[in-house]
Amino acid sequence: MVKRLPHRGARLRRLSYVNVILLLLLAACSTGQATPTPAPKDSVKLQLNWVYDYSSAGFFAAEKNGRFSEQNLNVELIAGGFDDQGYIDGTERVSSGAADFGVASADSVIQARANGKPVVGIAVLTQNSPLAILSLPAANIRTPQDLVGKKVLVSEGGATQLYNTLLTAQGIDLASAKPLPRFDSGIEQLIKGEIDALVAWNINEAIELSERGSPPSIMLLSDYGINSYELVLITTEKMATENPDLVTRFLKATFKGWNDVIANPNQAVDYVVSYDPKLNRDAQLRRLNELTKLVKPANTKVGDMRPDLWSFTHQMLQTQGALDGPIELGRAYSTLFLDVIPDR
Repeated sequence: MVKRLPHRGARLRRLSYVNVILLLLLAACSTGQATPTPAPKDSVKLQLNWVYDYSSAGFFAAEKNGRFSEQNLNVELIAGGFDDQGYIDGTERVSSGAADFGVASADSVIQARANGKPVVGIAVLTQNSPLAILSLPAANIRTPQDLVGKKVLVSEGGATQLYNTLLTAQGIDLASAKPLPRFDSGIEQLIKGEIDALVAWNINEAIELSERGSPPSIMLLSDYGINSYELVLITTEKMATENPDLVTRFLKATFKGWNDVIANPNQAVDYVVSYDPKLNRDAQLRRLNELTKLVKPANTKVGDMRPDLWSFTHQMLQTQGALDGPIELGRAYSTLFLDVIPDR
């Protein structure tokens, strides 16, 4: 069989196609543009305020949903609670450089500033305090005046200062309802009737009491104008002033994480349990649903900070003798980062 040679026109067309491809390749090479190498992620450490549980759900969601990654961040979430040295203080961890960011209460931030620790609040995670006076119905405690002559268990520090401020504001002699020191996070003394009331979180111990078959009466301190930020996101002045872009990216990812929690608490609680499989999922979900009501109430955005609440806490600490004198409050917190993140 004789093979037919390709038609001359066909050969020319094939050669033209090859030439075009070669020219395109040469043109691409001549530009000197290569595929850009992604910038390495910034690695930061976040000191949580408590052990892995519902209270850190927004950070877990930011990690699991890729919010930190979107901001080119690699964030190590460090559990809080207690260690061999006692309670893990977020202001201490951040000011010492052991963590880049942390979570602490407003009163501890102000006291840290008074002690020379250059920490600064950059956002808050709960717009109102969950602190409440819990009692069993038999104690008949409905108003602050009902606390007179009662045994009330209160943790030392900010909780005691807020409790005493409530009594003073209500014209109640402190000696008539003197708080008893609380040394653990349990509720047994209230259930056993060894005390009449307990100052604790309505999003935690109040729910646990109901789970144990003893639904409590709840008196929120914020309902009486005693309100302070319990969960403040903090960093150092140096980080805020020298690396504002990193702080902004961290906050953007964090806010998206908390909004993810609000939008899908069932997904969020799965994330919580993945960090500590020993947790009871239903119990965590009940607490998380109450927490989200404080994170973004009506007409607020995640992270919002009110100067009047900072001023209230500052004045309270002076009145209670926790501060020797006033501090430069404007350096204890900053809303600058919130101002540049409108989508919260």
